[in-house]
Amino acid sequence: MTSVGPKQESEDRPSYYGSLLLQEIVFALVAALIMFVSVRLSTRFAPQWEVGNLALPMSAATFAYLLQEFLRRYFFCTGRSKRAFATDVMSYLSQLPIIFWILHSHAGKLSNVLWIIAATSFAGFVACLPWYERVTLDAHSVRRTFLRHWRISRWLAPTVFMQWGAGNLFLMAAPVYYGAAASAILRAANNIVGVAHVWFLGLDNVVPAQAARLMRLKGIDGMLRYIKRVFLQWGGVTLAFTTIIACFPSFWLRLSYGTKYSSGVSVLRLYALLYMFTFISGPLRAGLQALEYTAPMFWAYPAMIGFSVALAGPLALRLGLNGVLLGMCGVQLMFQSIVGIAFWLRVRRVRRSAAEDVEHCQFQLNRG
Repeated sequence: MTSVGPKQESEDRPSYYGSLLLQEIVFALVAALIMFVSVRLSTRFAPQWEVGNLALPMSAATFAYLLQEFLRRYFFCTGRSKRAFATDVMSYLSQLPIIFWILHSHAGKLSNVLWIIAATSFAGFVACLPWYERVTLDAHSVRRTFLRHWRISRWLAPTVFMQWGAGNLFLMAAPVYYGAAASAILRAANNIVGVAHVWFLGLDNVVPAQAARLMRLKGIDGMLRYIKRVFLQWGGVTLAFTTIIACFPSFWLRLSYGTKYSSGVSVLRLYALLYMFTFISGPLRAGLQALEYTAPMFWAYPAMIGFSVALAGPLALRLGLNGVLLGMCGVQLMFQSIVGIAFWLRVRRVRRSAAEDVEHCQFQLNRG
C-alpha cells in the first residue's frame, strides 16, 4: 500500500482503497485463524506450556492489531499523519491505564492482557474508520490490486524469514562459545544504541509513501532528490548519535547498567557502527519500493545467509564478541552493496526508458 497507494489517480482511488480494505479484512481473519489453530495444536505437542486457554484471546488480539495497524498505515500513506496519531492514541494510550488497573486488582492474567489489547486495538480501528475515504468494490479492481501487490510482496514475504537468519546466526554463536553472559552484554549494548529506532520507525512510516507520491508527481528525479535529502538529514542525525555513543561508551554503560557491563566498551562501539549501516538500508528500500522493484531485497539474503553460516562460528571463536559484531556489520554492508547497486541500475534503466519514449514521441511528431 505504501508503495502503490500514493501513485493512484483520483478517479482510481475509490476502487483501489476499497479493494485494499477488503483484502486487509480477509488477511486479518486468516492470520487470526492460523494463530488460533497454532495455539490449540500446541496443547497436543507441548502440553507442558499450558497455553490452550490463550488461543481465542491471541487470535482476537492478532485480528484487531492488524486492522488498527493497517488503518494507521493508510493514514500515513494518504498524508494524514494527525489521524494516524489519533488511532494510535485511542489504541495505545487507552491500554496503559486499563493494564495498570488490572495489575493492581490482581487480575493481571495473560489472557486478560490479550483481551485488552484486542479491545483497544479494535476500538482504535472502529473509531477512526469513518475517516476512511469513500470506496467502491468490484471483482476486476480487487483482482487487479491483488496482482499488483503480489508482484511486490512475493519477494518481500520470504525476505522477512531470511532476514531473521542472516543476522541472528552471529547472535546465536556468541552464547555457544561464551555462555549466557555474552548474550547479556550484547543485549545491553543493543538497548543503548536502540534509541535510534525512535526515528528509524518514524521514517519507516513516512519515507516509503512519500517516495512513491513524489515518483508519481515529479518522476524519478523528484523521488531521488527526496531519498538524498533523507540520507543527508537523518543520516546526519544517526551519525551524530552513533558518534556520541562510540566516543563515550564507558559513560553510557555505567549510566545505564552501573559497572556490571564495563567490559562491553568495544562491543558498544561496534554496535554504533552497525546501526549506522542499518540506517542506510531504510532509504534504499524505500526507493526500491517506490520503483516497485523488490526482487533485489530477496536475492541479497541468500548471499548474507551464506556469509553468516560460513563465518559466524569462526569469527565468534577467534575474535569473541567483537567478531560477532564485525560479522553483523559485514552482513549489513553486503546488503547495502547489493541493494544499492540494484537501485542504481534500476534508476539508469528507468531513465533510459524515459529518454527512449521522448525520442519516439519527437520522431512521431516530426513525421506528422
